[in-house]
Amino acid sequence: MRFFDLHCDTVTECRKQGKSLFQNDLHLDLSRADAPDKWAQVFAVWIPDDLRGDAAWAYFLDNAEFFETQAHACALPICGDADALCDALRCKRRAALFAVEGGAVLGGQLERLQTLRKRNVRLLTLTWNGENELAFGCQTPGGKLKPFGIEALREMDRLGILADVSHLHPDGFYDVLARTDRPVLATHSTSRAVLRAVRTDSEDALFSMRRALSDDQIRALAEHGGLIGLNFCGSFLGDPGQDGMQAALRHAEHILAIGGEHILAIGSDFDGCRIHPEMAGIEKMPSLRSFFRAHGWDDALCEKIFFQNALHFFKNVL
Repeated sequence: MRFFDLHCDTVTECRKQGKSLFQNDLHLDLSRADAPDKWAQVFAVWIPDDLRGDAAWAYFLDNAEFFETQAHACALPICGDADALCDALRCKRRAALFAVEGGAVLGGQLERLQTLRKRNVRLLTLTWNGENELAFGCQTPGGKLKPFGIEALREMDRLGILADVSHLHPDGFYDVLARTDRPVLATHSTSRAVLRAVRTDSEDALFSMRRALSDDQIRALAEHGGLIGLNFCGSFLGDPGQDGMQAALRHAEHILAIGGEHILAIGSDFDGCRIHPEMAGIEKMPSLRSFFRAHGWDDALCEKIFFQNALHFFKNVL
């Protein structure tokens, strides 16, 4: 199989735990990445909500250096454009894209976007769950983009850094779509409608629903030429014990049913959350595809969701 994953937190987790990107006991390492015949991975540096200003920037720089060093040692190309991505997949059968999860990395300084771009960062998740200088996260009282967020989005468009609206408050989500002509991603998300139907009433469930996408948001991304990565986080799929492959299939089929065939992809969130053992590792991805195939998906649809939609998107926008 071929596999394209829009989001993992493996870099920051390896850095925090002092582990190698080549071989570890986490969800993802390069020694297990031969499970897919071809594999492209978006690696994100996650900026925690308790880091702001220069501390957030220093945290990014430390993790970026770690990632670049590890990728070089493992002969993993970090691709800065579409040609590099396609060449890496053709020649090495694996490729990396670089992202930052949390606009707090900028510390309110617009010029830092140029540094991100020079280091091959091509995606920026505007917020994590909380508020930062750009916007409001999904777990805070919301509003549209802040003035600095509007400036940052304009500069991102100029530099070719894509806006990731995962974690963003709905007001900010629609503001981003209204302010950019470039495609927008929700790299690791699930369906709010499915969650509402399957999760019990609890504070954790309410948290998860605020994090998920409404049907209107999914349709808006489709109309905007965007991309949605299916998140494997257990609490975003269903109640404990009901959050494995069947739950992932349920979310995927709902997104497909409301027009998501050309925008649905995989955004595992490996090493960023609790994932059901059925899906907790890159080596499990052939089994997940086989599960979807056994439940009525044909090979063409599996290929689109697990690889082709994402590759087509990035070939057109990078």
